[in-house]
Amino acid sequence: MADPLYVERFTLNERIQHFILFIAVVLLLVSGFALKYADTSWGRFFIELEGGFQARGTIHRIGAVLLLVVSLYHFFYVLFTRRGHEQFLELLPNMKDWRDFKLSLSYTLGASQQKPRFGRFNYRQKFQYWLVVGGVVSMEISGIMLWFHNKSVAVLSKGILDFVYVFHSYEALLVFTVIVVWHLYDMHLRENFPMDPVWLTGKISVERLEKEHPLEYEKLFGGEGEK
Repeated sequence: MADPLYVERFTLNERIQHFILFIAVVLLLVSGFALKYADTSWGRFFIELEGGFQARGTIHRIGAVLLLVVSLYHFFYVLFTRRGHEQFLELLPNMKDWRDFKLSLSYTLGASQQKPRFGRFNYRQKFQYWLVVGGVVSMEISGIMLWFHNKSVAVLSKGILDFVYVFHSYEALLVFTVIVVWHLYDMHLRENFPMDPVWLTGKISVERLEKEHPLEYEKLFGGEGEK
């Protein structure tokens, strides 16, 4: 029986996708940075924690396979399911996002008393999603080239492969910044400390929905929502 005080924001399918992505990113970042900073004390600590260089490589490849699987699944979920397609359309940037950004900036600086009114996803969430999509795709392509480097070097020059290695390394830093620093702060620490339970339960309270996503609230329940 539906709970009238809560609405479903993310389905079980979507929460599982998010959780697998979370596990994959953690495995890749920890094992990848352990190698990148192997000459530091904390890098050596993580390599020992992972069972040595060989085990670290295995963990990194497990994370890579998980990332590839969940990425392909998400692609087909968006392409072939009604729910996935609807979510994707909600995540597409538009001019309202730019206006919301300017209004948020004005409100934060005290130049305006009006807050932007968001729909299902605000401009920050959309930006984070597309940064992750771009980061994941580029990481997968460069990672596969490095994983099968013997075949890659037969087609590409060693100089290009060296560039791919450097790109892969610094792209990982960007992913870390977007996901670990910005996304975790924005979703869990900024207003829902210490954690927003929506990623686990999939449910958001009607009260919170009206406050944070008034346009979606109006779409679901009618009325004017929060001014």
